[in-house]
Amino acid sequence: MAHNPGRLSWQEIATIQAGVITVRDAVAAGVPRTEIRQHVADGRWRQPYRGVLITELTAVGDMQRLWAAMEAVGRDGVLAGAAAASLAGLAGHADEPVTILVPTARRITAPPGIVVRHSARLEQADLDGWRLPRRTRPSRSVIDMVEWAPSQAAAVSILGAAVSQEVVTLRGLRDALARRGPITRRTLIAETLDALEVDAPRLAEAMFRRLEQHHRLPVARYLTDGPPDEPTSQLRVCFDPWPVQAEVVPILGPPCTVDDSAGHLVVRLPTRMLRETPEQAVTFVTGALRRRGWVSTLPAQDAALAS
Repeated sequence: MAHNPGRLSWQEIATIQAGVITVRDAVAAGVPRTEIRQHVADGRWRQPYRGVLITELTAVGDMQRLWAAMEAVGRDGVLAGAAAASLAGLAGHADEPVTILVPTARRITAPPGIVVRHSARLEQADLDGWRLPRRTRPSRSVIDMVEWAPSQAAAVSILGAAVSQEVVTLRGLRDALARRGPITRRTLIAETLDALEVDAPRLAEAMFRRLEQHHRLPVARYLTDGPPDEPTSQLRVCFDPWPVQAEVVPILGPPCTVDDSAGHLVVRLPTRMLRETPEQAVTFVTGALRRRGWVSTLPAQDAALAS
């Protein structure tokens, strides 16, 4: 069959798709079926699913596996769940078998190693339209992972990992949850997102301001590196007359004090300390301030209690 100049060659199609092409597209691009069968028989090409060819055997990888699964299901499918989330950077959660969403009306027998799920509510806002292969956006992918997780503990772990790895934001998850149809873990997801938001700088700032007033700390400037409602953002409390800063971050380790390159004494505090042991947080901050020459205005008895 002569090559049609108005269409991509089979090599161009395969290059776009990590070396994967369907038999139908290869034939349409001018490759005779006899030649396809010969390539497969000679081991130069591989056929993982009926009608799907892998033409680049030296580049085996996740993208090739995902493209092959997508081509096996058909053009109206989209990668979903862990397979889509892994492409967005989510680590630590297996993406096998590959899950592909198809319209509710579509009937298909899932090929080996592929889970086909149906979705009646898959809006354009839930699709990542700029990347190939076609996939759900990270927030929708994570919501689906949580709904399909084998246990509630696994579901909560997925949410925490996706937020802490900055694959998704709380706002994005809430929006995706609102668009999602009926699911059994809607309440669990909402409650988990509320719990994660406790570490957001907006709430940490409110707690720190109360400590500032109660213990008569110097009036500080409050800066947020990132959205104030996201737990992965960082709150910086700057005590300008003294080169001291407090960084409130959602870390699991102990608090510490370090000197930065600009000469500031930086106190790093876990957000949980402001909630659970605020007096200890004040001790670290006042200690740093005193090292830089600040003198407390609290009466002696109150200062002793604060320390």
